Amino acid sequence: MGIWMEIIEFLKEKGPGKALVFGMGGGGDIIATVPTASFLKEFGFEVFHGSIVWDRYIIDSKPGPRSLEELTQIDRINETVAIACEKTRISEDVKPTVARAAEHFEKVIALDITKGPERLAEGIKDFMSRYGVSVVIAVDSGGDVLASGFESGVRSPLADAVSLAALSRIRDSLVGVFGFGSDGELRIEEILIQISELLKIGAFVGCIAMGRKDCMMMENITKDVTTEASMIPLRAFKGEMGFTKIRMGRTVPLFPISILTFFFRADGVFEKNRLAKEILKTRNIHEAREILNRMGIFTEMDFEYMISRKGIPWDEQE
Repeated sequence: MGIWMEIIEFLKEKGPGKALVFGMGGGGDIIATVPTASFLKEFGFEVFHGSIVWDRYIIDSKPGPRSLEELTQIDRINETVAIACEKTRISEDVKPTVARAAEHFEKVIALDITKGPERLAEGIKDFMSRYGVSVVIAVDSGGDVLASGFESGVRSPLADAVSLAALSRIRDSLVGVFGFGSDGELRIEEILIQISELLKIGAFVGCIAMGRKDCMMMENITKDVTTEASMIPLRAFKGEMGFTKIRMGRTVPLFPISILTFFFRADGVFEKNRLAKEILKTRNIHEAREILNRMGIFTEMDFEYMISRKGIPWDEQE
C-alpha cells in the first residue's frame, strides 16, 4: 500500500465521526482548514473549525494571544477551550478572528494557548471526550511549523511551538501544512529538507489538493478574515505562477504545489521540532517566550511588543 493511502486508512479507522481542525498559528490559519475539512467530510466526519486566539496587531492591538477570560459571548467548555460565535468580542470593540470566522462556520472552537501546552492539551482532550471527537488536525499556513526555529526567515515560531507541543500530548493527532512556503518564513529548500526528514521517520501520511468549491468558500471567508499566507494558494489555484511579495517584503513561491496540504503525524513533527520540546512544560505563554528568547529566537510576541512601544505603522507589521 502506497504511503499516500495512510491518511485514508487512518480516517477509515477513526470515522465516521467528528473532527476538530484548527488553525495552529492564529489569525488567518483558520482559512487553511477548509480543504482538510472538505476531505474529512468525504469520510463522513462532522467537522469543527477552530483557531488559537491570537490576532495580528491590526485587529487586536494588545501584544500576544488572548486568554478565554478576556473573551465575551463564548460558550466555555473548560479553561482552554470555548465555542465562539459572531457576537464574541475582546472588550467591547475588538472583534477577533474567531468571531469573524464564525460568520461563515456558525461556530468556531476558540483555543487558549496562554496557559501552556499541557493545559491546552488537557482542554482539547476534554472537548474531544464531551463532543465525541476522534480526529484532531492542526493546520499551518506556509509550513513554518516544520522549522527548527533557527532558519533566518522564521518570524512566528511561538504559536506553532505551543500548538505543536500540545498536540504531542494528544494521541494520533496530525499536523497539516497548507500553502508550501506561502508565509515566506522558510525557503523552498528548507521545507523540502524538513519534509524529507519526516519521510525518513515515517511521519508523512499523505497529501490532498484543494478543490474549486474550497477556493470559492475560502475567497468568501477572506472578506472577513485577514490573511496573506492563505491567499497565496487561492491565486495558485487560478493558475498564477512565479514569485510574489507579501508583508515586510517577503518573497513567497506561487506554484501549483501551493494548493496542496501535506499531513504528518504530530508526534513526528514534534520529535523534529526543538522549540516545541523546549517549551512543552511551560505554564504560560510568557515562560514559553522567555525560553525561546534565551535560545536566541525572536518571536512574534516580541515583535508585537516592539511595535506597540515604537509605533511602527500597521502596514509594516508582520
